[in-house]
Amino acid sequence: MHSTTMKRIASELGVSITTVSKVLNNHGDIGAATRSRVLAKVEELGYQRNAVARSLSLRRTHTLGIVIPDLMHSFFVEIIAGIEPVASARGYGLLLCSSSEDPGKERAELEMLRGRQVDGVVLASASASGNTDMLQQLSRQGTTLVMIDRDDHPAVKCHRVLTDDEQVGRLATSHLLDSGRRAVAHIGGPPIAHARRRERGWRDALRARAVKIADDWIVRGGFMESDGYRAMKRLLAVRPRIDAAFAANDPSAIGAMKAVWAAGLKVPDDIAIVGVGDIALGDLLRVPLTTVGWSRRDQGRHAAELLLDGLDLDVDPPQRIIIPPRLIVRESSGAQA
Repeated sequence: MHSTTMKRIASELGVSITTVSKVLNNHGDIGAATRSRVLAKVEELGYQRNAVARSLSLRRTHTLGIVIPDLMHSFFVEIIAGIEPVASARGYGLLLCSSSEDPGKERAELEMLRGRQVDGVVLASASASGNTDMLQQLSRQGTTLVMIDRDDHPAVKCHRVLTDDEQVGRLATSHLLDSGRRAVAHIGGPPIAHARRRERGWRDALRARAVKIADDWIVRGGFMESDGYRAMKRLLAVRPRIDAAFAANDPSAIGAMKAVWAAGLKVPDDIAIVGVGDIALGDLLRVPLTTVGWSRRDQGRHAAELLLDGLDLDVDPPQRIIIPPRLIVRESSGAQA
């Protein structure tokens, strides 16, 4: 609908243009009586509310792009499960893309989404991504951006929905110390913001207990199971022996456990392990995995609401929403819940 028509409807009914816009876009926060009055006035003026006409008038495709590192990772699937019902209720479809933690593939996916003229993009940025310029181009052309889980690209002004990653590291490490472990190593992630913050939380927790951190207690790698396996093989050679490890995410923690078993050792008797993310079936592993988790559905829901509200109102300054983490104690840390 042309803005002058919207202004006329708002003026004649004594409501705001925002209210008219929300009715036309099926927002749920408008009362039934107001909705009926607006729609009656729309009909009186002869405006046909069909999706194609609305898309043309608003220059929208009613499509959102979702770019995540791994479509098979339950962590990201649960975030999408939080996005989808919010988007669907407002008449938006999703285009799902996977970067495979490859910045080149991420760039190609963002180019494709730009070509499809998606109205918004939800992005968990690939490790070592150099795609700040592409994200800025998308933003300049009117595509609304929301970053989830990862807090890179500081020059890109967009909404961000995260957890407190330093607190993640502190919770995991403090739990291992409380369980009687003293030589707590860290299997680090790739060189991205939230992995570095988890490492900082690990360091803070050890220093708070006056534990001197040995240089060989940390092995930086990645977020894959194979990264955790390789890192733990190196940590098993450290002398004096480590007795615990905090891994930057659950897949790397699972890889670490496999390396411990391959060496003929036991989890948690010989080495206690804690991960991050509370992935699906982590409680059904050979040794159920202690982890730090948070609500991914809330993360997805907030991301979708910020994105869609920004599209409809176009006034919201960038917001940071922090989903609080919590410790989930299982057998791998050698402590009782």
